[in-house]
Amino acid sequence: MLDRRGALPLYEQLAAMFRERIDSREWPAGSQLPSERELCELFGVSRITVRHAIGIAEQAGLLDRVHGVGTFVAQPTMEQPLDRLNSFEQTLAQRGLVASTVVHTAELTVSDLALSSILRLDATAPVAHLRLVGRGNDQGIVVYDSYFPPDVGEEMTTAAKRAEQAGLPFSTLDLYRNTERTKPDRLAQTFEAIVADRELGELLGVDEGWPILRVTSVLSQEQRPVEYRTASYRGDRYKFAVDRSLSGLH
Repeated sequence: MLDRRGALPLYEQLAAMFRERIDSREWPAGSQLPSERELCELFGVSRITVRHAIGIAEQAGLLDRVHGVGTFVAQPTMEQPLDRLNSFEQTLAQRGLVASTVVHTAELTVSDLALSSILRLDATAPVAHLRLVGRGNDQGIVVYDSYFPPDVGEEMTTAAKRAEQAGLPFSTLDLYRNTERTKPDRLAQTFEAIVADRELGELLGVDEGWPILRVTSVLSQEQRPVEYRTASYRGDRYKFAVDRSLSGLH
């Protein structure tokens, strides 16, 4: 109930009530809120109070307003700690999402000079390309493009198809837990912000130009590169976190 005699403004109280309904999943992620008029009647407040409350909730990442359509409960943002490796399924489960993975592409192709240099192969040597689309509640969240030397690619493609047939959510990092020959022991990564092109937008269900967080990885086993991977995450759905020691300042 709103406290009309309290010191806290009504719009802040209303925003807190929005959060309660979202946290309790009375308003589930992706659902549309009642109209402003209906919210006014439901809570017994003015339209300007409703608009202020929606604005606060939107700034807090709880709501998304779509011009000409309405206001929706925002999809939860996935947070991946950088100091440890979580499975794709674990990361999404922490936000109440059901993870799934689709093998979009599995092919043998010809490397270019940059790729052959990274994987330490002869120029124009064959490489295995595996593209996976990771989903949360059947909505695209990340596209993985992985390239392997042919022998590693054969093992990884077999593992990916087996996992897909079993209905398991996975990334290539998850697959290595069940491979026999390939067990990477080192991971080097870089992070950058890009925008989606048309193809990536279609895979992730977003418009061309949508913000994307791209993570580029090189995995090695006994100093031999075994995988070059780009992971393209929806920028509105994913964030990375790190906890660093500041002992060097003392």
